[in-house]
Amino acid sequence: MAKSIITPEEGAELQRLNEEFEVASARAAKALLVGNRQLASEEDAKAAAAIRRIKEIRGE
Repeated sequence: MAKSIITPEEGAELQRLNEEFEVASARAAKALLVGNRQLASEEDAKAAAAIRRIKEIRGE
């Protein structure tokens, strides 16, 4: 069940995490385009960590 109330601090963290997710996803895609699998993997891990925390805050 999703949380019904998110604190202002959590809201700010969610905004930061969403931005981190977008940046990491874009970097991973660019790394794949140029064949840098190591960087793609690292950025993909950052994106996954952001999503995990987002879900944790939302209570998912």
